[in-house]
Amino acid sequence: MRLLLKQPVDALGEPGDEVNVRPGYARNYLLPRRIAVPITDENRREVAEARKVWAVERIKERDAAEALARSLEGHTLRFERRVKTDSDELYGSVSVQDIARQLAEGGFEIARNRIILGGPIKVAGQASAVVRLHSEIEVDLPIEVSPVAAGSLGVEPLPDIPTEVSAKRAEPESDDDEAVSAASSEETDDSED
Repeated sequence: MRLLLKQPVDALGEPGDEVNVRPGYARNYLLPRRIAVPITDENRREVAEARKVWAVERIKERDAAEALARSLEGHTLRFERRVKTDSDELYGSVSVQDIARQLAEGGFEIARNRIILGGPIKVAGQASAVVRLHSEIEVDLPIEVSPVAAGSLGVEPLPDIPTEVSAKRAEPESDDDEAVSAASSEETDDSED
């Protein structure tokens, strides 16, 4: 089905582009949300006017993204995480949510879907994430993950637990207990016959 885009769609096109899409995608997504319209002369004129407004907005968005990219230059995110004693492997991980939260605390409101991380960071050391601020502007953001001792994060280390437990058999305290245990052993002997 051929349609005329009114709004930009990732991996499909820009406003004013004529695109060929599957009927279900057009019927269920593009047309109900007024992202695209059928190709007519009237719709072409309307989209051409809207494209001029969109181009001005796109320039403003690009300028804002460039300013944000300049402010992020040289900015390094630092995280402290507990690590396993025999390696630099983290008990948890540093995820996109952690990065977005720390950026927000620093005054940078960036959506999580704009942060590209190959996967959660699970080892202490250096890493990096890509922040896509605009379709043409990306910033490489360095990340440092420092190992810390268990007590310094407000988490108390586990107490030492003995690995061997002595297995002492409880001795009967009175003659009544001996009589009960003898009677129960006789009952088990009778049931085996």
